[in-house]
Amino acid sequence: MKKEERKLGIGENKLGFNQKIGVLFCAMASAVATGYVPNYINLYYTDTVGVSMSAVAMILMLTKITDGITDIIMGMIVDRTHTKLGKARPWVLAGGVGIAISIMLLFNCPGGLPTSAKIAFCAGCYFLANPFFGTMVSVACGAMNNLLTANSKHRSVLGVFSAYGSLVPVLLIGLVVPNILSSMNESQAAYTTATLVFAVMAVIASIIGVLCTRETVTERSEANLTEKQPVLESLRELVTNKYFIYLALGTILYNLTAAPVANYYAKYVFHDVGVAALINLPSMFLIFLLPFAIPMINKFGKRNCIVAGMLIAAFGHTMIFFANANLVFFMIGKTIASFAAIPFTVALIPMTGEICDYALYKSGKAMDGTISSAATMGGKIGIGLAAGISGALQAASGYVSSEADVFVTQPDSAIFMIRFLISIYPAVLYALAAFCFFKIDLEKKGIADIQKELREKGLR
Repeated sequence: MKKEERKLGIGENKLGFNQKIGVLFCAMASAVATGYVPNYINLYYTDTVGVSMSAVAMILMLTKITDGITDIIMGMIVDRTHTKLGKARPWVLAGGVGIAISIMLLFNCPGGLPTSAKIAFCAGCYFLANPFFGTMVSVACGAMNNLLTANSKHRSVLGVFSAYGSLVPVLLIGLVVPNILSSMNESQAAYTTATLVFAVMAVIASIIGVLCTRETVTERSEANLTEKQPVLESLRELVTNKYFIYLALGTILYNLTAAPVANYYAKYVFHDVGVAALINLPSMFLIFLLPFAIPMINKFGKRNCIVAGMLIAAFGHTMIFFANANLVFFMIGKTIASFAAIPFTVALIPMTGEICDYALYKSGKAMDGTISSAATMGGKIGIGLAAGISGALQAASGYVSSEADVFVTQPDSAIFMIRFLISIYPAVLYALAAFCFFKIDLEKKGIADIQKELREKGLR
């Protein structure tokens, strides 16, 4: 082994610290677009710029249609990229810079424009920030995790570091940004200041991520993967790959469970909106338990752990329905459901890598970027649709909207719908997701032997 390789720790039996830190920073850059932008675009454009909520909602929903397309296109581009930096790393770097520029534009809408121009400005900048540059980084990061190592156990470790990287923007979004907006009276200067923090983060994180990582799988297999696959052939391989389909559907179903109704439940069932912070607490704590999932996944398998976790999460949410206004019983169910999702968080990256390996084994063509787009596409589409579906169901149940200082009494149908959306609705989706991941039986197909054969042939 070369001295440089020993330093990076990129041998078959070792995953270098540089690689782990690099993945963490890449995930941090990706989370800027998928975290900060969706959390504050509504508030900025409705309460600072003056665009109607319906117009902003329409923009966000329409872009979900393009997300699936741009993810797959970006995946194909990654697969066909050949540079000194590798396949995925140049797109992480370019996307990080692009995110920084586009979010600064998005949250600095020029004053004095007519409403139609403001809506057009919002739509154009949001498309650049999320479906374009955001997709560029998220898909490249997903593919890169498979190109840093061909070892499934190492990929599980990368999944943990990726989750830690995503947590940094989440903490800033929840703890720092509200204080900036509050202290500066939600002014344009407040949004400029807050956005600048994330813009700088996106650039620095992408640079560090690229500098710390090295696509060792790309380097080993490049000479043996010279034949390019036509786009139509790639699409045909994709739609006939049942594992890609189940991965995409399972990921969409998992993210559809994230209906944003915790605040409504706290306000109308517990009669204190401040309880929402307590409701969300178990989901924040699970990040510290991620490393403990690795031994369990190695022992029982990725598919088994994910399926078991999904079914346990469904049970936990069913408990929530019967808890009603009993906070203790509610928190027990919420904690069970949150902790049960840990195997999915850790195992998604190595499972995606195995699907990429299987596709390479069957077709002889590398499709790491294209197949990795299933996970990113499922996440973005699922989260976006969850907000739309929950809003539509609440409206259909007779939910009464009001201004901040007006007290209203919600009808029983609306209260029941809020309870349904935080309990039975996610329980059913978790059960359906469990079925999809159960169908990904690569461990029974002998994926370990397949990966060994790919390495022996120099394809991994």
